[in-house]
Amino acid sequence: MSAENKRPVNRYDLITPMLPCKDEIMVAFERILLSGNYILGEEVKLLEKELAEACQVPAAVGVASGSSALYLALAVTGIGPGTEVITTPYTFVATIEAIIRLGATPVLVDIRPGDLNIDPDLVTAAINKRTRAILPVHIFGAPCDMNPLCTIADAHGLDIIEDMAQAFGTFYDGRPCGSFGRMASLSFYPTKNLPGMGDGGMIFCKSPADAEQIRKLRGHDPVNLNGRLCSGWNSRLDEVQSMIIRIRHARFKEEQADRDRVAAIYEKHIPTAHRLLPPNRGSRVKVTYHQYWVRSDSRDELARILNSHSIETGIYYDPPLHHHPLAEYCRVSGPLTEAERAGSQILALPIHPALPLEDAERIGKIVGDFLRASGGKATGS
Repeated sequence: MSAENKRPVNRYDLITPMLPCKDEIMVAFERILLSGNYILGEEVKLLEKELAEACQVPAAVGVASGSSALYLALAVTGIGPGTEVITTPYTFVATIEAIIRLGATPVLVDIRPGDLNIDPDLVTAAINKRTRAILPVHIFGAPCDMNPLCTIADAHGLDIIEDMAQAFGTFYDGRPCGSFGRMASLSFYPTKNLPGMGDGGMIFCKSPADAEQIRKLRGHDPVNLNGRLCSGWNSRLDEVQSMIIRIRHARFKEEQADRDRVAAIYEKHIPTAHRLLPPNRGSRVKVTYHQYWVRSDSRDELARILNSHSIETGIYYDPPLHHHPLAEYCRVSGPLTEAERAGSQILALPIHPALPLEDAERIGKIVGDFLRASGGKATGS
């Protein structure tokens, strides 16, 4: 095997995309350092304004993390003891942690095999008199099928809170994710498509009144929510993180185009039945590929082969959340067959703005050859 074929390929490269921004960041950092204004200053206000415009909502509120964003959005919605929130078992545990910390019950509904997102056809059966909200997660940068979810929510008087931690820049039916629900939560964790250099989050709000309540809560002010006094806490976003995120946001389209080129190479090699099939396919859907995944009954063997070529891969949500220790606080609605299957089949390939296209070609060919040799079973359809 040649040295080229053994060159390590990591799933993430957090440094290279920062290099073109380094001088601008250092100049801005000195300005913030000498200002003495380090938390909830002008950089935070500018970031909130810019991202609210990007997501086509009236208001956005910067908070300390994506987890804080979920918690505060749900709190303002009135989620609390005796209420239920319908969501997916195929997601990071933070999604249900926020519900549980408010004393509410996560209700887990199965996913669609094509996009790994919550199946709208199964949501109505999970609704009861305690249901207060639906929390769809736009997993791996692919949009949930929001039109039927919004129809169900409207019919039953439920709020929608979007978990778009992995989906900044994703569009569905011509609209950005974050613009469909009453609120939406975003994470700026360093591996995200729009990253900071640490933790940070944002809440997108259709109602300026909701945004004002969140601004109070993030700074320790108590708020009366549905006749119940809700304690505030420290969930403030700092100036340095906001500055870095703003600089990366200015380069977002360029970096996303790099991800798109990698995804196009993968799709040239990988059979359709083994990769993402987004809802409402066409020009009005934009996937941002926070992760690029393939699925195979021989997932572990494929991972071993890629590892032998020094190619790093990732396994997600295996097992899904109904097997997590926190499942004792959840209610399961119906069989979660597709979530189980996804947990055992899904493999994430390297994708990031700095991935050399020749590496993408090499990875795509290895994966495509393996999947065709393993029988080409339509596991994702």
